[in-house]
Amino acid sequence: MEKFQELERKEIFKNRHITIFNKKLRLPNNKIVDWTFFDKRDAVGMIGVFEDDTILMVKQYRPAIEKITLELPAGLLEDGEDPMDGAKREFEEETGYCAEKVEKICEYMTSPGMSEGKFYLYYGENLKKTKQCLDNDEFIEVVRIPLKDIKIQELCDAKTIIGIQYLKKMKGID
Repeated sequence: MEKFQELERKEIFKNRHITIFNKKLRLPNNKIVDWTFFDKRDAVGMIGVFEDDTILMVKQYRPAIEKITLELPAGLLEDGEDPMDGAKREFEEETGYCAEKVEKICEYMTSPGMSEGKFYLYYGENLKKTKQCLDNDEFIEVVRIPLKDIKIQELCDAKTIIGIQYLKKMKGID
């Protein structure tokens, strides 16, 4: 497959969460086009599991879709932060628990047609109560839910769907 040639890259917008940029590209057929993308802001999440197969999830209002969602705890990586360390940090900040045993489930591109960003998903167990430490713009309700009661079709985001399906398969739960 022939490669697209980048002719120009221009930042259009930037805040602490995202950068939007435009690329002027030469296509393999020599046509010149403009494509708009999000920056490479990687994120992490963790599915934290108790011995009784209940898991910690968060409920939060998502302004982009104007709904309260049920999700796995997650957040953005800090510059230069190791993804596993970031997942542990975000999990503890959002839930008030730390996971003593953590392993990577997968990593995937969040939306390769629009973003360079990756998502790293982790599994955590041996959960210990610590202290929740939310950012001043986070309003989160932590819920503990039996894995068997979570219905995939009621979830709306990729990290949570992937994490719950992974865990249900691992535990042999339909």
